[in-house]
Amino acid sequence: MRKIARSALLASALLALVACGPICGIGASLSLSHAHVDAKYSCPYPANDLPYDVHATIDAKNSSSSAVQLKSIQETWTNVGSSGDWSGTEGAHGTDSITKFSPKTIGAGGVTTIKFVIPFTCTNAGGSNDTWGDFSFKFVVKTSAGDYTINPNNHRLTFGG
Repeated sequence: MRKIARSALLASALLALVACGPICGIGASLSLSHAHVDAKYSCPYPANDLPYDVHATIDAKNSSSSAVQLKSIQETWTNVGSSGDWSGTEGAHGTDSITKFSPKTIGAGGVTTIKFVIPFTCTNAGGSNDTWGDFSFKFVVKTSAGDYTINPNNHRLTFGG
């Protein structure tokens, strides 16, 4: 009988702890949404490994009672389609660490937009006006509250002759 009473007491305490979680800040976490990158960039002619910036944003909400530190952001890009005189390979991909992003901390109960830049390059040797490549992205945001993965819209790189 004592084991049943002890089990019932333990179950009640766990239930109270779970119910309190969102209110007390226990187990609450960071939520990421609305990831976005520049939809399009037109590579000028002529261009040879011309650097350009793809601007990225992620909306973040910290529903905990503690500040969350943003430790790092990793981005992975994949060429998911192309048309015209595109010289790249569909399925080509790469991964880079984003070192410059802001903010670095999201305060308790804070809502913010994480901003950063993805460095890209383009080469335009005079392709047709309907040449383009589409890129998908995956962002992994490492924080003091855990690691979060989010995918933004695609980015289209266009070329004109």
